Amino acid sequence: MFEKKAAVLVGVVTAGVLAAGSWAGHQGRTSPRETEVLRDYDATSVASTAPHTQDVFVGRVVAFEERREIEGWTQDVYRVEVGSVLRGDVAGTVRVTYGLDEGTAPRLTDGLSYLFATNAWTDPVDDGHAQLYQGALKPVDDALMATWKAAAALPVAPAR
Repeated sequence: MFEKKAAVLVGVVTAGVLAAGSWAGHQGRTSPRETEVLRDYDATSVASTAPHTQDVFVGRVVAFEERREIEGWTQDVYRVEVGSVLRGDVAGTVRVTYGLDEGTAPRLTDGLSYLFATNAWTDPVDDGHAQLYQGALKPVDDALMATWKAAAALPVAPAR
């Protein structure tokens, strides 16, 4: 008799725990959660980043201008002379903002050429073009140029 009561009690307790867990899980799904999605592609991959860019170009860093906060992110601002354009219609000398999602980006070297994958900020004259690629920026060489040429030929991703 005691074993029967114990089994019923264990069953009732188990059912209560399951019901409480189910209710708590439901509350978690229906309550709003604060999250922020920075992008829906892998910004450290050339092939993943390129379809989301307006402009892909080789640019020679003329000068570091400043470090500032743009839309809550620390960005380095560079004056860049546009060379070969792989995608887009950027030309002349532009401002490029470059910063990492986490940490501080290493400073680019004046006089060296890098491959930039950018979108124009709302005010491209004052704010320039935002560097979208989050991988290590290295001075351009033949292998890097070939990789970006192939990626820039990929179709542009639909706007969201």
